[in-house]
Amino acid sequence: MSKSLLTLNIRSVKDQVRRVGMLSFLAAQNHDVCFLQECGIPYAQSYSQLERQWTHGPSFWSGGNNCKSSGVAILIKGRHFTTDRVTEQVNGRVLVVDGS
Repeated sequence: MSKSLLTLNIRSVKDQVRRVGMLSFLAAQNHDVCFLQECGIPYAQSYSQLERQWTHGPSFWSGGNNCKSSGVAILIKGRHFTTDRVTEQVNGRVLVVDGS
């Protein structure tokens, strides 16, 4: 089974209006997995607010405090993904999601 992947430098999702527009745009695209860079989100123990806003499947976020452009995310479209492990190898820079 083939998968379609998208990677995008989004230059911040801090602003609510911009974030909602970006998530709507990504939901309309025909891709199974979206990788986002430069999310502009600080490190947090929980990204539940961001996770709730992506309603099309699981999402994984990692923020950083080193610079204002830190932050990455992986958005999966569809509920068919089972997460085994999520590892923030470098906060806001490297996020690894293992699953099937």
